[in-house]
Amino acid sequence: MSSFYQLFLANFKMFFREKEGFYWTVLMPAFIYVALSMLPISAGLAGQIKYSNFVLPGIIAMTIMQGGIYSLAYWMVDLKSRGIIKRLMATPIKQWQLALSLVCARLTIVIGQVIILTLLGTLVFKASFTGSLMNLLSILVLILEGGAIFLMIGLLISNFAKSYDAAAPLTSAVGLPLTFLGNIFYPISALPHGLQVFARLLPITYLADGLRQAYLHPFAAAIIGWDIFYLTLWLIAVLALTLWLFRLKE
Repeated sequence: MSSFYQLFLANFKMFFREKEGFYWTVLMPAFIYVALSMLPISAGLAGQIKYSNFVLPGIIAMTIMQGGIYSLAYWMVDLKSRGIIKRLMATPIKQWQLALSLVCARLTIVIGQVIILTLLGTLVFKASFTGSLMNLLSILVLILEGGAIFLMIGLLISNFAKSYDAAAPLTSAVGLPLTFLGNIFYPISALPHGLQVFARLLPITYLADGLRQAYLHPFAAAIIGWDIFYLTLWLIAVLALTLWLFRLKE
């Protein structure tokens, strides 16, 4: 347990030492949300609610996704290029301890990102936020499940990429469909039928929908429960793949 705690602290500190990573992970999503909220986008795109209300949970879901698929994958590749992975392999650290400490440290950062975006949306753009106890608990579950899914996908990408050049096409191939088909900027009902079918298979669709329900509407167990259920299925599948494929290697 002490090894895990030390790894957790080390991963947490290394993130904040990387100024560029901090900018892209923490500040850029806030800038994107501000820019979208200031655009004269018709409320009809988001139904009967303001677009700034609609897009806030979507941006939060996108931030959670990017923290794993882009940030963690590139960070792991950077550790390989600097020989840090090789030094870790010379220690008695177990692979599961490293992977779990990475996921837990990044989940802590994700929670901080969610709080920053929520405060920005509610205080500056007067975005709706019900804030009931059950909705808050639902948001926490959604964040933890969604964060764990995308962080483990990031680990899997880093497992197959030895350099930035190799990681870039992998992250783009995974991240771009999730970003533009994942219920973030517009409802999936606005997509052609074939793309709607594909979008309903993506984990971010249910993460964004669950967060949107929890932020904008009174607690509805039947709706949020389905989103959590589908995310749980994804979590089990990605966890099994990570345990099977992820290896601490150069």
